[in-house]
Amino acid sequence: MLAGREFPEDERMKSAEIPDVRHHRFSRRGLLQGSLAAPLLLAIRQSVALAGADSSPRPGTVQWLTDHLGVFWGPIHVGVLRNGHELALFDCGDREVFDWAGQEGLKISTVFVTHHHREQARGLEGHSAEVQVVVPEDELKLFTEVTSYWTAPGTRWHIYNQHPHHWTLPEPIAVTRTVRDGESLTWGPGRITVVATPGHTDGAVSYCVEVDGRRIVFCGDLLSGPGQLPDLFSLQKGFQRGQRRISDYHGYLGAREWLEASLRRVLELKPDLLVTSHGGIITRPHEAITSVLDRLETLYRNYVSTSALRHYFPELFTEFAGQPDQLPFQETLEVPPYLRHVGTSWILISEDGAAFVMDCGNRRVIEALESLLSRGTIKRVEGLWITHYHDDHVDAVPEFLQKFGCPCYAVPSVAGVVTRPLAWRLPCISPAQVKVDHVLADGTTFSWREFRLTAFEFPGQTLYHGALLVESGSDRLLFVGDSFTPSGIDDYCIQNRNFLHDGMGFQRCLELVMKLRPTHMFNCHVDRAFRFTPDFCEAIIGRLKERRQLLARLLPWPDSHFGMDEFWLRSDPYEQTVKAGDLAAFKVVVFNHLDKEAEFRVRAVPPFSWRKSRVPAARRSWKEWAPVLAGLQTETAVTLTVGVPRKAMPGRHVVTFDVACPWEDSAPRFLLGFAEAVLVVE
Repeated sequence: MLAGREFPEDERMKSAEIPDVRHHRFSRRGLLQGSLAAPLLLAIRQSVALAGADSSPRPGTVQWLTDHLGVFWGPIHVGVLRNGHELALFDCGDREVFDWAGQEGLKISTVFVTHHHREQARGLEGHSAEVQVVVPEDELKLFTEVTSYWTAPGTRWHIYNQHPHHWTLPEPIAVTRTVRDGESLTWGPGRITVVATPGHTDGAVSYCVEVDGRRIVFCGDLLSGPGQLPDLFSLQKGFQRGQRRISDYHGYLGAREWLEASLRRVLELKPDLLVTSHGGIITRPHEAITSVLDRLETLYRNYVSTSALRHYFPELFTEFAGQPDQLPFQETLEVPPYLRHVGTSWILISEDGAAFVMDCGNRRVIEALESLLSRGTIKRVEGLWITHYHDDHVDAVPEFLQKFGCPCYAVPSVAGVVTRPLAWRLPCISPAQVKVDHVLADGTTFSWREFRLTAFEFPGQTLYHGALLVESGSDRLLFVGDSFTPSGIDDYCIQNRNFLHDGMGFQRCLELVMKLRPTHMFNCHVDRAFRFTPDFCEAIIGRLKERRQLLARLLPWPDSHFGMDEFWLRSDPYEQTVKAGDLAAFKVVVFNHLDKEAEFRVRAVPPFSWRKSRVPAARRSWKEWAPVLAGLQTETAVTLTVGVPRKAMPGRHVVTFDVACPWEDSAPRFLLGFAEAVLVVE
């Protein structure tokens, strides 16, 4: 039960400065001798005196903030509330905190979880029935009914919504009770108030603990350090303006309004300290939060100023329209007579009636071609070019190729996805498997009828994207897929992997446009041509470089891409079918965004139901994990295997991957369950 004495009102409001450092390992002898308060306080004072100027918390230890409340420093920072020999935790990322408690003769009886992501609750896998688990009411099913998440088609194919996130637990855990916004309860000497703080997840809560005259808020991943957020991709969220509602896919920073409201609610509590899952202890909450709010606003204005979404959905951005920091729309042009636009496809028609088609997302394109054939407008279909892998561009490609029997063309990055869709988990992914007859390297030129065609890698809207330059007489037509509209760049979905490194991502695309100087550009969703001037390209590149600087301030990573590229660690394949008793192999792929070579370490973690024992604590085992020596700003892979038990139940099972990142001074930073793969047992 959650029980304990009530706080007197005047005692709750007291405030005292915390010592510079309070590291202490409990003495088992002291714990077993009567009252704990006096020897514990003496030990804390002694540890402070001995610490001197060194105030860096040691991993695997508790930093005591008050006589009864501390922080265990682990892969995520765990709150520890003491009541005699019993402990309550706030989140539980790694079993090391249980090991520590056992060594000190303490018993963990309750765990309050801030949100459903697996790194917050990894330590609760297979927990004892004696441990009470308390979770946010709005996220209960994401703890207890996770099978429905992993079997839902919408979380595997045609992914347009990122919430709930795929950091969902691989298997359910037992929950004792739920809590909701405004609920107040006591545990031991502490009064705990539950505050709904959505943003990082839709149903996240923070716990305001009042104890020993202090008010301390455990806020999970609501923010990281002062002025910083743990990542950007968890804020990808749909929203509504007037009658226009958009999905998560179009919602770059769409959760920012929720996040901002949550941060202001935390400020209203007037906390003495904030404790974050990754950034540690924030001693000046007001400065930390107002700085985040300012940085979010500046970043969002930067994004809107170049956004292609202003063309599609201007009603979403009316408050920005006409303001001097917003780049102007570019002119649109008439379409040459030898082109037709159907759905998300462009059709190129030669003088002798042959057709070359860009993309085929649905039957409407096939029916339009059949109509053109029946009317004699075209005589045959001779080729299909795929701009990118998104479902509204490839869903009907297998039927198209069967119907017209023509060759299929794509650049390597696109072919790598559409030929092996099971290997990937990406936004808008289609299960349609495509045979690409001609994989064209960047810059490959070929002739088709009276046209000269050149293929380019074009990592704009998504990293897996191509562009096709079509030349005829004085016309230089650049088919850019979904990467540009007359208002700017299609970077509204961060899960598409929009890199900001020099020479990559949209910068590469814009530099190519300036080099090629097309007379017309074509987006698959826009029925008119348009053109970017060199000045407009340079202006966007300037805004992207500014964005890189803004993100470096907002995200607590040695390179901000680790906080904006959700798939810098991924499994290949993402999904595979196996039989009970098989050995499943995965390539664990690391994209090292650093500007130097670095050694990462990774391990595969099978489902708990397959192993029936906990995995070794990260801090104690990481040196035994598989090393990945990754070159600068490139992908490197290592092969890991997982044995499928002979008694494994048929169905979908989730293997997760932990990674040790090399940029900490004393030990790497651990990201638990950062990526996953699906094994379908027959």
